[in-house]
Amino acid sequence: MIYPATKAVSNEMVATPSRWLQLFDPPADTVYTIEAAAQLAGVPRRTILVYCKHRLLSPLLDTGVEGYSFDGDGIRSLRRIEALRTVCGDDFGGIRIILDLTKELERLQAGSEPDGRTEPDGRIRSR
Repeated sequence: MIYPATKAVSNEMVATPSRWLQLFDPPADTVYTIEAAAQLAGVPRRTILVYCKHRLLSPLLDTGVEGYSFDGDGIRSLRRIEALRTVCGDDFGGIRIILDLTKELERLQAGSEPDGRTEPDGRIRSR
């Protein structure tokens, strides 16, 4: 006799580390030191410095805080970079391209027109 394969299904939740992007919505005027940014993103401080060196992440300028500091957008970018590293590994050039394309897509979805050559519906204006 042939018995059908069966699977045991459990509803028990198992705690596992996750690299999924989590909701992060800080107050607009919050500034974080590099140490705080590292803790919020769960990455070593040195990794943040490497991302800055490869121009994947930009610290804030002239915040009155000594050393590198980041705002909420910087923390979101840091988390996005970390999520992309799970897919791209250490291919910083590839990550940079994805970040640039994502930024451009967000700009287009917001409807901003930097060069004035497109109509609001996305068609290119004739000259």
